[in-house]
Amino acid sequence: MLKKLSMALFALLAAGLLTPSADAHPTLKSASPPVESVTVTEPTEIKLTFSEGVISKFSKVEVKDQGGKTVATGKVATNPKDQKELVVPLQAPLKAGTYTVTWNIVSVDTHRVRGTYSFKVGG
Repeated sequence: MLKKLSMALFALLAAGLLTPSADAHPTLKSASPPVESVTVTEPTEIKLTFSEGVISKFSKVEVKDQGGKTVATGKVATNPKDQKELVVPLQAPLKAGTYTVTWNIVSVDTHRVRGTYSFKVGG
């Protein structure tokens, strides 16, 4: 009986050691303007909320119009009340058209992640 119990415990321990650990990476949970949305108001900032805290100092967000021209933005910063949210002020409200947001962020656990989404301003 003791031998069977010992073998079962050894098997569980071996299975635990052989199972690869999952490296969790931050994911984009929400955005404002929302992903693939159409908004009638002219946005004055972009907000990106991630599943983990973000280090704004090492993160970059770029906004381009439908012609591929980079839109002027202010400094990327985390929301002082929520380290998971990056806020990117726009130097001028976005006019009607389609925009692409490309982000490259570093989470507080030092994982680097990038992504892209688009949205449309106007009807």
